[in-house]
Order: sequence, then structure tokens, then C-alpha cells
Amino acid sequence: MASKEEVRRQDREKLSEWSRQYQEVQEREAKRNLFMKVLYSEDYKIIAIKLVFAAVMFLFIGGAFALFLRGQAGLSSTGTPVVLDPAYYFQAMTNHVMDMIFGAAFNTVFGVAFYMIPAMNGSRLVKWPKVANTGFWLSILALFIMNLGGIKNQYLFTFLNPLQASPTWYIGYGLMVVGEWLEMASVLGTSFLGRVPGRLVPTAIGFIVMDMIMMALANISVFIADMWSLFSPIGGLNIYLFGIPNAEVWKGLFWFADHPLVYFAPYTLTGATIAITPLYARRPMYSVRFTRWLIPVLFVLGSSVYVHHIVDDPWPLILRDIFAQTSTALIAVPFAALWLLFFITLGDPRKLKWDPGFAFIYAAAVWNIIGGIQAEPTNPTPALDPTIHNTGWIFGHFHIMLAIYSVGGLLGALYVVGPDLFGKQWYSVKLGWLHFWGWQAGMGLFAIASSEGGFFGLIRREVAWAGFYEVYYQLLLIGGWLAGFATIIFAYNLILTLLYGEKTPKTDVPMWAVQTIALERYGMRREGYKEEELPVMLPADGMIRVEENGGISNGTPIGTRAASDLNSLPSSSPGVKADMGKS
Repeated sequence: MASKEEVRRQDREKLSEWSRQYQEVQEREAKRNLFMKVLYSEDYKIIAIKLVFAAVMFLFIGGAFALFLRGQAGLSSTGTPVVLDPAYYFQAMTNHVMDMIFGAAFNTVFGVAFYMIPAMNGSRLVKWPKVANTGFWLSILALFIMNLGGIKNQYLFTFLNPLQASPTWYIGYGLMVVGEWLEMASVLGTSFLGRVPGRLVPTAIGFIVMDMIMMALANISVFIADMWSLFSPIGGLNIYLFGIPNAEVWKGLFWFADHPLVYFAPYTLTGATIAITPLYARRPMYSVRFTRWLIPVLFVLGSSVYVHHIVDDPWPLILRDIFAQTSTALIAVPFAALWLLFFITLGDPRKLKWDPGFAFIYAAAVWNIIGGIQAEPTNPTPALDPTIHNTGWIFGHFHIMLAIYSVGGLLGALYVVGPDLFGKQWYSVKLGWLHFWGWQAGMGLFAIASSEGGFFGLIRREVAWAGFYEVYYQLLLIGGWLAGFATIIFAYNLILTLLYGEKTPKTDVPMWAVQTIALERYGMRREGYKEEELPVMLPADGMIRVEENGGISNGTPIGTRAASDLNSLPSSSPGVKADMGKS
């Protein structure tokens, strides 16, 4: 067994090696002008910022489609064109779903991954940056190709064969999957680049890596389904390599990917939540070991829960009636355990130091519990699922899970790490709170109105309905516009931050990462992990100083200059000092 001093010497040598490599990256970056950095960058922060900006762009594009929908539905229950013709109404619905999931949510997930992994493992290096940049631009191009599918996209929000879409839709979807594979490969490579053999990676990185593997595997089946359609008589290219896809087999291929898709944002958000929560709790996660065991459990259940979408199809009994119910019900268990750990770790909420970022994360946890309670009695039950699956009950559920939980939580993570990522303090905390309350009120009203309407039979995928449901669509209109105004406030605050925000003290390794790794090491040591198993210890003040002999100094111990740097974080704790104060 290696001594503590030997382990720390190895950490210093590894950090020194990474630091020299990162210095070479910075030298190459300095030779690129702004335009070239937008096209191609090796720096982990610049790659993350590009992804965040792309996510915000698609948040507005997808949000605009949503407001067109809500305006038409809220102002007419007969289908009479007020805002949109019915054909364009369904086209807007297709584009809204694609832009919000693949444009806003997926780009944010990749942004979080490319930023948090190099920050937490201390390497600050991205593996295969050419692959990452190519994947990013290919995905952006693919989304625009999908959006340009025209009026034929009006029924493809269901994505059910043999309904026919424009060839550009199939081409765009296939290119987007390839782009995602490239980005996922780079993320996975980055995680291994920053891994020291024999050492455990930080728990947050474990969740992100698991998420990338799950989605990369799931994308295989949807890519097959997409190509099957494109090169069949319904593909529109007049290249008949395959016959018309068998509807049942095709549906199974599609849903194998597109329910793991639902968990792509939540799983990376879970990693970010586990990294950020200890900063506000001032102590490690209640049980690091138990938290780490959630990773394989969520991987298995997240990959299998898709089968509840084929519950009323002629599939084998074990899949359709048994596995569908069991897997969908069981996935609530690890999420319940996660939030139990979350709330135990935080303790009394009145003692927390609240800000808009953590408020978003805390609210995301609450809404995930609400969404789970809403879905569990109905979605996995074959007797009920066919009845409620085409009603507002379902889109109420997935707006809770996607908009308020996933997107809301990721917005919270961006608020927390934004000062380091952008190098500027947020311009206005008040605008941040307006964004939070506007988003919660708008999307909360939307989710409640659609769920209650669905309980009374409000049907989805229609442009006209009985006058009884008109009030629900009017509430959806109000909720949608509230959330839209909140998003404008967020964008305004982001622009002001980039232009006029106060500069933050620059450190080699982000101070939030230094503190959360110190807390995790403290918790793991307390739970009996060996010293040589712990994640790499980061320098106390975030500064990696390469010495003449090739080693590094771990920086100033807590209590001197580093203490002033920690003031920008929610708090420090005895556990942090115990681990960080020893260099």
C-alpha cells in the first residue's frame, strides 16, 4: 500500500504532466483569431461555451415554434387559422420537439460534459478535439436540415412509419446521430485521458460517462431505423434498397433509442448535481459509496424502460406485459434514492445559502419527484397507458421532466459554474431570480394545465377540440409566454454578463472543482476507501505551479490567500480544509 506522501507525489507529477500539455494547447489557441476559435478550438472552456451558445440559440428557435403552437391553440379551438394553418401547426410541433431536445438539451449536456470532466479531473485537456468540433458542427448542420423539411414534417413528431417525411428529415436525423457519436467519443476519450490507473474517477464524471455510453449504444438502433426509412420507398430519394419497414420492428428499433434519449439530460444533470450539492451543503454527499452504486443501476433501467412504449403491440409477453411494467416502475427506485441522498446531504433548507443557480437545481429535484409520482401509476400499466398516452397527461409529464427538471436543472448548473466558464460574475442576481420564478411559474402552469386537461380527456396531436378544453389551452398559452419572457430575461442577463460582468479571479483549476473534489475525497476517506483509490487531489488555491525539478507545488494552503478565492463559492467546510490544507 502506498503512503499518503507517495500518492500525493504521484498526483503532483500527473498534474504537472497535464499542465505542460495544456500550456501547449494554450499556445496554439493564442495563434487563432476569434473566428477560427469559433470554427475550431482545443480549449475545453471554449468548446463548452460554443455548445452553451448553440443550446441557447435552439432554446429560442424551439421556443418560437412553441409559442406559435400555443398562440394557435389558445386562440382557436376549431382549427380556424389564427396564427398558423393546421399543416404548419403540426410542422411547428415537429420542429419544436427536435430543436428543444437535440438543440437545447443535448448541446447543454455536451457543454456540461466537455467543461466539467477536464475541470474535475484536473487535466483541462480534451481528447480528440478535431472529433469534438466536427461532431458539434455536423449536429448543428443536421438540425437545420431537419428543420428545413417543410410541410411534410407535419406528422413526423410521432416519427411512426409508414408516415412519410421529407428526405431532408431522414438525412438530417442520420447526420445528427453521426455528429452525436463523434461528440460522445471525444467525451469518453476525455474522461480516460484524465484518469489515473488504479484511481477512482469523481462520482460526477462516472454519471456523465455512463450517460454517454448509454446514448451511444441506443443511437445504433435509431440510426438503423432512420436509414431503413431513407432507403425504402417512403424515403423520398427513389433509392429502393429496402422494402417498406415492418412497422412493429421499426417501432421497437426507434424506442430502444428514444427512451434512453429521455434520460440523456437527466443523467448528466445528476452528475452536475452531485458535484454542486456538496458546495451548498458544506459536506460530502451523505454516502459516496451508495451514490456510486446508482450509476450501474440507472444504466440498466434507463436502457430498458423504453419497452413501455410497445406495451399494446404484438411483442413477446415477457417484454410487453411483464418487463414493460417492471422496468418502468423500478426506475423510480434509484431516483427516489438519489433525491433522498440529496435532501439528507443538504439538511435544513433554511440554513442554505440560496442563489438562482441552486434554486433551479433544488426545484428540479422537487419537480422530478412530482413528475415521477404523476407517471408511475399510469405509464407502466397496460390497462391505463393506451387510454392516457395520447392525452395532455403525457405531454404534461414530459414537460415536467424535460423543461422544468432537465432544462431547469442544467440552467442551474450553468448559473453555478458560469463565473468560471465565462470569466465573469453574473451581471445581475435579480435578473437571475426573475428568470427562475418566471420559468417555474410558466412551465409549472403549463404542466399542471396540460396534466389536468389530459385527466379529463384533452387529446394531443390535434388542432381542433371540444370547447370544454378551450380554457386549458388558454392556460397553456399563458404559461408558454411566461416561460418565454423568462428565457428572454436569461439571455439579456447572459449578454450583460459577457459585456459588463465583473471579472472573476483566474485560477488554473476552477475553485468549485477544487472544493467539490476535496469534499468527495474527505467523504470517501471517511467511508473506508483507500488513499490510493481516491480521485486526484487538486491544488488548494487552484494554481498549478510547475517547479524547476519537473514537479509542482500544490499551492497555498487554506487559511492564507486561497481563503479569499473560496469566498466566491457558497462556503467552505472543515472537510474541505482537512483535504485541501495539506500540500
